[in-house]
Amino acid sequence: MEQPIYKISSEREIENLIAQYTHYLDAGDFAGVAGLFKHGRIISTGTVSEGSKDVENHLKTNLQVYPNGTPNTAHVTTNTVLKISENDNSATASSYMSIFQVDLDRDFALQPIIIGRYEDIFARLEGAWHFKERNLLLNLIGDYSHHANPEAPGTKNIEND
Repeated sequence: MEQPIYKISSEREIENLIAQYTHYLDAGDFAGVAGLFKHGRIISTGTVSEGSKDVENHLKTNLQVYPNGTPNTAHVTTNTVLKISENDNSATASSYMSIFQVDLDRDFALQPIIIGRYEDIFARLEGAWHFKERNLLLNLIGDYSHHANPEAPGTKNIEND
């Protein structure tokens, strides 16, 4: 039985991209995250990762992964404000983000570790919306020692943001 094709609005398609990013990241699916940036880049802690391969390498290098294959995080994205220009196939979004983490093996109780914003730019290519740029801006930084790889170059930039 063939599934029906559903059409969703530009707003919903972009909201789905924003949500899919956090679903992939929290599942430890760095290739999935990277696939969202086939036509885009991430700017994080002074580092620019351009395209899928670079984004995946950045995540693998800069984040700790636990035996369950995940970073033991929950990224929560809220208060998203979208601006969409259907005429030129572009959009922007500004969202609050909070990262919660737990590491019970090392006595690290569930807690917020980073709070900030995502400033996103989207482009519609061949009829579908894609990330063009995601800029991660950090506002409040807690104990991220169980999240970021302490030896990674990007980690050293967190204190400077």
